[in-house]
Amino acid sequence: MSKGKAKKRFTNEFKLNVVLEGYATGNFSQVSTRHGVHMSQIARWKQQLLQSGKAVYGSRTSNRSEEQIKIDQMEKTIGRLALENDILKKTQELIS
Repeated sequence: MSKGKAKKRFTNEFKLNVVLEGYATGNFSQVSTRHGVHMSQIARWKQQLLQSGKAVYGSRTSNRSEEQIKIDQMEKTIGRLALENDILKKTQELIS
């Protein structure tokens, strides 16, 4: 390993604050310069924030049981079939 700059370590709080400041100001370049963090690093932090947000606010299926998911799918199918049935009945009435 070559002698050079030691790799900087940033706390999660710092990363979050930098990303939020960038969004708040609308100028990530200025935030990058102000904090001495490269834009590519901030871009990675933004991506991590978006991914962790999905975990926090992700899909509703994550907390549902397999049984409930199947029930929901069946209810959607029944609703679709009922709609198709109504359309067919109305079409039949118009033809008759």
